[in-house]
Amino acid sequence: MTAPAGAPPEPAAEGVQRSFASQIALIARLLRKRFDERARAMASSADEALTQAQWRALGAIWLHPGWTQKEMAEKLEIGPVAMGQTLDRLEALQWVERRSDPGDRRVKRLYATDAAEPMVARLGLLAGREDHYASVSLSPEKMRTLTGLLDEVIESLTAGE
Repeated sequence: MTAPAGAPPEPAAEGVQRSFASQIALIARLLRKRFDERARAMASSADEALTQAQWRALGAIWLHPGWTQKEMAEKLEIGPVAMGQTLDRLEALQWVERRSDPGDRRVKRLYATDAAEPMVARLGLLAGREDHYASVSLSPEKMRTLTGLLDEVIESLTAGE
């Protein structure tokens, strides 16, 4: 049985170790939740308060200019309708623009605007702080070992793609 959204994780029963996959999923959920809370708090106005889908999309567009809406939805694992609504909001804030693909006018490519740069910079600083917070309890040596091991797992899982 799963805990309600937002509830703290239940500790593993004594002598029982969480599975590797459940540990990774829990870490990802806790990091997203913490980042989301802080991203909302740093908004300078109610209009700038971003949802998790919006800050994830804005960051992805900034890092991958020219992705299509379909590519974005697949990479972020967001449904096409929700992705469209997310992009509509970012476009209304004038942080994202959709441009026609020169090879196929039906396809729209996504680009961050110059107006998005201050928000992207703030999100980047926040991401750096959160990354530091998540690793502060580990020595630099342990953190290098952990990231190295995780890179090996990622490489193994993506080798067949």
